[in-house]
Amino acid sequence: MWYYCWPHSVYHLIRWFPKNNRLKIRIVVTIFTCALLAPQFFVLTRERSTRYCGQQLFDLLVASIVFTFCMIGFAFLFALMDPVPREVKLTFHVFGLASFVLGAIYTVRTATGEECRNNTPELYYLSLAFTIMAMVTTAFILVMIPFWLMNHFWDRSVLDYRERSGLCYEPVMCCSCVWHV
Repeated sequence: MWYYCWPHSVYHLIRWFPKNNRLKIRIVVTIFTCALLAPQFFVLTRERSTRYCGQQLFDLLVASIVFTFCMIGFAFLFALMDPVPREVKLTFHVFGLASFVLGAIYTVRTATGEECRNNTPELYYLSLAFTIMAMVTTAFILVMIPFWLMNHFWDRSVLDYRERSGLCYEPVMCCSCVWHV
């Protein structure tokens, strides 16, 4: 799910800056986001990565590159659009569900792919890194879902800035970045 969390984080990072002074952070974030493709292309071009691996980690690497391009697109859209249209948000959440599925497949395939560690070490360790990132971001999202749902069904019950109240007002007073998109 890190493919989902990265653009979400970019969205909120950009909004911490004043509207008239966002160009520099947009450039830095875009460069850093595009740089996330470098390790994947490095592993993709390694000769050892195409060796046989029983868990098809190479196929997952190709899927990961496709998802990274989608992630770059969403990060770019979220960096530029203010406000973000509802259709883009809906598409983004569908992409989040698909990235959850990819993360679950990565977790299962990497956990059962011990023989790939010897045959294709770069591919295995990149898959292990993606598995760890997917598990961490999924845990974060699972912790946040009850609060998002509670805030959706009972408006301002979790966080209300106008009234300075809500279940989570004190903990997130300085970090409101986890509540929407």
